[in-house]
Amino acid sequence: MVTLKYKPMQYDWKKYEDKLKALREFLEKADALSPEVEAKLYLPGEEGAEKDAKVPYILLCYYTKENVCHKRKIELFEYYLQEDLKDLISKITSMAEEFAMEIEHSEYGGG
Repeated sequence: MVTLKYKPMQYDWKKYEDKLKALREFLEKADALSPEVEAKLYLPGEEGAEKDAKVPYILLCYYTKENVCHKRKIELFEYYLQEDLKDLISKITSMAEEFAMEIEHSEYGGG
C-alpha cells in the first residue's frame, strides 16, 4: 500500500505585498466588512500571527452579547490574491457576512 502525504502548496506571498497592504488598510477602517465582525490581516512571521502560518490570513471575530469572541480564519491562498483587489474585498465581505449570519443563527435563532 502506498501512502501519499499531503503537502500544502507553497507560493511566494511576498509578491502580493502591495495588495496585502491595501487590504490591511481597508480592513483597519471601522466596520469595513460588517458592523458585527472585526477583521485583522496577519502575515507569516509578523508579531501576533500564528507561528506555523505559511500564508497570510484574515482572522474574523464576532462578539456576542456575552462578550464572547467567535473566530474564523480565512487563509489567503494564491488564487485569492491573484484576484483584483475589489473582487477580493467583495469575496471576503461575503465570507464575513456569512460567518455573522451563522453566529447570529446559532446564538439568537435557536439553531
